[in-house]
Amino acid sequence: MTYENLFDSVTQHLESLGVTCEIKRGKPATEKALAKAEDKMKIQLPAELREFYASVGDGFSLRWKANPNDGKAPFANLRLLKLKQWASEYIDWREGALYSSEEAERYGFPYTDDPALAKRTAARMWNWLPVIQEGSGDQICLDLSAAECPVVFNRHAWLDGGTGDNGHPLAPNWRAFMIDWGSVCFQFPRNLHWPYCFRPGGGIDWDGEEFRNPYRLSGLDNLRLV
Repeated sequence: MTYENLFDSVTQHLESLGVTCEIKRGKPATEKALAKAEDKMKIQLPAELREFYASVGDGFSLRWKANPNDGKAPFANLRLLKLKQWASEYIDWREGALYSSEEAERYGFPYTDDPALAKRTAARMWNWLPVIQEGSGDQICLDLSAAECPVVFNRHAWLDGGTGDNGHPLAPNWRAFMIDWGSVCFQFPRNLHWPYCFRPGGGIDWDGEEFRNPYRLSGLDNLRLV
């Protein structure tokens, strides 16, 4: 099953419910464009993400709303930036949101329950690659420090109260995350806040009330995109 198959399955299911799914994509990213983005970001993009941009397109969006006249109706708004814009925003994020070891020590994270944990969290975040930006300022990221590049959630206000931890694991890799999210037609949580559907210890409760019927696809759990 390819990404194209996944998006087609979602689109067809929504159409069977009378919901229009709008998909926009750029041209497939070339090796030259991918290498240029990597050079600007000074990282190596995970293979799965390179494949996504090369096969799906340089820039992608998927949108639908169950009832345009109901602000509380289920909806989806999945968006991945074009490589050029993504690279620029990544650099800005590193410069503006991350703490060097000296800055972390100087700041001390006084508004967290465990400042020592917060300092370790700040150090881990240097390995994160934000992929999807949430309207709230939160981000869905890949952790480049691990071989499979697991998907983690970055709460933008993690250092303003709380334990001092951040980076709830969402999925073991990008493919798994896309399949899982696709199983609920890429809809956003009912309360528009991902932490409401976090499973203790990691993962997302895709079967929970935050993701509503009938906007679900069965049979995706065991699929592997190829």
